[in-house]
Amino acid sequence: MGIAEYIKPENIVLNIGPTSKAEIFKTLSSTFAISGMLDDSGVEELVRKLEERESMSTTGVGKGIAIPHASIDSIEETVIAVGVAPEGVDFSSVDGKPATVIFMIIGSKSVPHQHIQILAKIVRLCKKEELMKKIRGGSSAEEVLDAIRMLDN
Repeated sequence: MGIAEYIKPENIVLNIGPTSKAEIFKTLSSTFAISGMLDDSGVEELVRKLEERESMSTTGVGKGIAIPHASIDSIEETVIAVGVAPEGVDFSSVDGKPATVIFMIIGSKSVPHQHIQILAKIVRLCKKEELMKKIRGGSSAEEVLDAIRMLDN
């Protein structure tokens, strides 16, 4: 199964302005409330879990990519939000460069290790320069999702 299966257009946020890691977590987590997957307390729990995970070690994998991830009880299936921040966000990435593409993976405790497998798929997918250009230059959520579908093989 490709990662596009875990992404809904309403969970893709393009052109995020200058911001912080904490604001990225709030912005992307809020998309799950908008799509009806989480209520306000679920969003707060998710942001807290993401911050806890990030305090252990960076999820900035380099080359302008960050893959924050966490698991919470209130999500029944693994889901992914995608954010594009053209000006970059400091994720203390391994290469010192700001993240411009953020794949936020939320795992479900009902399928405990699935989000780690998805994380590995995303890392491989991010090596495809053509895809990263399409994501960074995407003008709509559907365009970004279509690019991921097309190049996720």
